[in-house]
Amino acid sequence: MKAISGKLFYRGEIIEAGIEIEDGRIKKIDKKIEGEKVEGLILPAGIDVHVHFRDFDEREKETIETGSLSALYGGICLVVDQPNTRPVIDNPETYFKRMEIAEKDSYIDYFLNIALTNSNADRIIDYIKEIEEKYRIPAIGEVFLQHDDENMQIGFDAIKTLRDATSKLITVHAEQPELVKGLGHELRPPEAEIKAVENCLKLGNFHFCHISTYDSAMKISDSDSTFEVAPHHFILNYEDYFKPGFMNVNPPLRSKVEAELMFNSLPVADMIASDHAPHTIEDKKHGKPGFPGVETTYPLLVSMMKKGLVSVRRVVDLIAVNPARIFGFEGYGAIEVGNYANLAVFNLKRVRKIKAEKLHTKAEWTPYENFEAIFPERVYLKGELAVDNLELLVEKGSNANPD
Repeated sequence: MKAISGKLFYRGEIIEAGIEIEDGRIKKIDKKIEGEKVEGLILPAGIDVHVHFRDFDEREKETIETGSLSALYGGICLVVDQPNTRPVIDNPETYFKRMEIAEKDSYIDYFLNIALTNSNADRIIDYIKEIEEKYRIPAIGEVFLQHDDENMQIGFDAIKTLRDATSKLITVHAEQPELVKGLGHELRPPEAEIKAVENCLKLGNFHFCHISTYDSAMKISDSDSTFEVAPHHFILNYEDYFKPGFMNVNPPLRSKVEAELMFNSLPVADMIASDHAPHTIEDKKHGKPGFPGVETTYPLLVSMMKKGLVSVRRVVDLIAVNPARIFGFEGYGAIEVGNYANLAVFNLKRVRKIKAEKLHTKAEWTPYENFEAIFPERVYLKGELAVDNLELLVEKGSNANPD
């Protein structure tokens, strides 16, 4: 048994207390516990339910190894990888191949969604049953209502059929196909997202990925569906961040006013997820859509928290508690007895500017260059000290096997 002590966020308030850890889980939390003194604010390690770790035929952009290492340094203990890889993960064989890589190469707990494609729509329920004899699939999707690949673009009828056939969480990339004319804010108007969300809500309950408009956020918040927000949709906007090629992301950056409205939607948002979608610098010069962000999401939020822009309770709910609850990750989320001792320790006095050269993704660039952030000085994975003052203390594969 081990114990650490310090300031921690526990049941809605910051207290001075100790945490007893046994077999990777929190055994006891009490002000009388004396353990190794930890300097800084102890928060739960984060969960990022939307990453694209590439690998397979796109290893030059990112791998499970580099993506998970980047996540770890950003205070993230668990990721959900998306299946629109090359090849697409829409069958058991490819799914198992991917998980074998993760078990060997991931530094953190790694979960993987399965894709809904036009090729597997009539077999996906059977595929899920086969896969879940060995692995837990968090969700189906992200399901693309709009995609350049006809096999990946899914119609509303197919989504309705799947919704009626399974209780499993379905995550949706909501953009109305006929309203999308290309890349960028001018060719992917807010109405494309709003209309797609409206149509989906008529079909049932879903989890909506990377919502970028206030109107969509309000419509979803009035329903039984859930949604995530990516940091770039409330921190960046196309007016201030006009960088041809590099500014492309789907859904696109919105106006300055819309970004401010999205920040104001955080009180009703269910979670924040990075939509970590790395590309090489050369790809970005040619306009490939997507931003890296798994390492910077939590540090940006903590910096905003220090400035008083968002409360510590809201940060913890958005990046740990709600993702664990909605995606059914038992033992994750809040700092609580019985949960895994997944912890991120932030020194609020140590603010530094984000530099791409200091990050661990293969992307070699970040849309948040020179933004202020507070990175965790320590990260614990199931009670084991994994990162200590930028020093990596764990080996890949050692924490990649969720129960």
